[in-house]
Amino acid sequence: MDEHSPEQLAELRTDLEKLRQDLLVIIRDDSGAAATVTLDQSTQGRLSRMDAMQQQKMAEANMRRAKVRLERVEAVLESFEDPSVDPGCCRECGDPVPFARLKAYPDALFCVPCLNERSS
Repeated sequence: MDEHSPEQLAELRTDLEKLRQDLLVIIRDDSGAAATVTLDQSTQGRLSRMDAMQQQKMAEANMRRAKVRLERVEAVLESFEDPSVDPGCCRECGDPVPFARLKAYPDALFCVPCLNERSS
């Protein structure tokens, strides 16, 4: 498999920077979705409180996933600074990750065969 072209790497970097901004928006959530749920029975019914708590837990989980993914994005962006590293290469086997996969998952660290092997 051929290495990635300079144009593909530039496109990957742009995609990663956009993804980083999107993840930062999730992490900086100003909507209060992850805020503590008030348990005031005079203003809210039991089912409403349970729904609010479920929404809170989902927002917290989404934020945790965003933080983990942001770390991966940052690691790939840092690899652009090392001229001896192709940021689009598998961290396991060193082969270039197909560009179509990088377009779908710009922060992909592994090619599909290595990912499947790690999952087994």
